[in-house]
Amino acid sequence: MKRPQYINIDVHAISTLSHQCTGCASIDACCCAVHEVCVNAHEMKTISGALPLAARYCPDLKDNNGYDNVFDEVERGLFAIDTHENGLCVFAYHAHAGTRCSLHSAALQTGMSPHLLKPSVCTLWPLVMREPPDAALSICDDALQFPCNRKVKAGIISQEILDSIEKLLGATACGQILSAAQAGHKHARLRLRGLCVNSR
Repeated sequence: MKRPQYINIDVHAISTLSHQCTGCASIDACCCAVHEVCVNAHEMKTISGALPLAARYCPDLKDNNGYDNVFDEVERGLFAIDTHENGLCVFAYHAHAGTRCSLHSAALQTGMSPHLLKPSVCTLWPLVMREPPDAALSICDDALQFPCNRKVKAGIISQEILDSIEKLLGATACGQILSAAQAGHKHARLRLRGLCVNSR
């Protein structure tokens, strides 16, 4: 498949959403329970290597032979992360501040940026990246159903969303998207040349 030359950005949607993760109080409105999380083979290998650290927060990841296999192949090269019976991701755990991600906590514990350890879809959320050949960046359709997201006046992109964009596309692209939002543009088209999409 030929790599696309551009990525389309839904600037208006991105700039009208503010996101701040504070830990979900209920799994009924928790991204860790509502959405299926899938990873590629590289991400699976990275996460598997972090199981000993993640198990400090989620003891159920351990079994009699070491650590549980928490991945199910849903299609070639794509693996879904297991969930508990209530739908909550097996890497989620409850803390005093609400539901937290053990991979995120493990990364911080080791001084690593969480996006290097977490699934890319989790780092991006509530943003969503449509894969090539029609590469596009927007927000999840159900984003406003979650208490960590709220609608804001267009033109100002929240810092957490800016951070996610920078981790996905880099600082230059992040700056271009921010400039487009400040100028009142609803859409932008960025050239992929020189950008590293979903780089880990």
